[in-house]
Amino acid sequence: MSKWKEFWNGIDKDVRTGLAIALAIIILFGSGNFLGGLMSKNKDINTETKPAASQATTVPTTQAPATTAAPATQATTAAQPANADASTPAGDASAPAGDATTAAQAPAGAPTAPADILKLFNESANKIKTNATKVVRNYEDLRHDEQYLEAPGLLKSAGGKLIDKFLKKNETPVEYASNADIIANYPVKGQNFVSQATEADITNATCTDDGTYYNITLKFVECTDPQGTGCANAFNTLTSQEIADGSGGLVSESSVRYYDATITCKIEKATGNMVSANYVLPMVLSVKAMGINATVGMTFEHDYTITY
Repeated sequence: MSKWKEFWNGIDKDVRTGLAIALAIIILFGSGNFLGGLMSKNKDINTETKPAASQATTVPTTQAPATTAAPATQATTAAQPANADASTPAGDASAPAGDATTAAQAPAGAPTAPADILKLFNESANKIKTNATKVVRNYEDLRHDEQYLEAPGLLKSAGGKLIDKFLKKNETPVEYASNADIIANYPVKGQNFVSQATEADITNATCTDDGTYYNITLKFVECTDPQGTGCANAFNTLTSQEIADGSGGLVSESSVRYYDATITCKIEKATGNMVSANYVLPMVLSVKAMGINATVGMTFEHDYTITY
């Protein structure tokens, strides 16, 4: 230990500072426990099960929109008032509005009000943890947003490469083939729900009807260290305790700001089942490690296919 102290004290102060931060970042991002906070404890699909996995990943292919969007919805609304011809169009115009609350039938097409879109999303999303037989994580893309990197000079120049070593894209499919696995790994991990988002949690909600699927996009409010609010109601987010544990105790203080969090998904009109979903979660992580402050920007993207 004395030789180590002599060596450490003999290094230039700026170099020591950079090495200390680099060490903290390496341990922080190299820790399976830390990354496990935002990425589930996954098991790659075995070659023996690849045929099943490939079928699962192709279930909600984008070929479905080939059924022309507008005619599909118009056909369903026109078919019923056909007998009434021109004598009842005014009355029929109000009838579909009431039917629009039924997600599976939805004769009036896609909902437009944020509250109705969110209701459709929550009801369909939460069925994943009760009705889905398999979920395939098609890929995860972990990106380093270098513009947010803040640290002492040495780490500023070299830290990006260290972080890039751990943040990368993984295109190996991973499957959750039991209800227990789906609950444990699919957002929100470890919970019996997928979404408890409210109107206060989102900044924008859109829904389009392509004839076969409802295509929903939700954008969430910016929030810092959310607990039961914002993106914490639908995403896997980190707690200060998870960060501290994941860094092996090196990180004494931490905070995470989430912004532009977005979910896009497809809901099958005939069943109300969500068959695919994509989660994009940009964040800025601020930590204090060994008395030194550092900030790292990251974006975590996960893409899923769901079968029933």
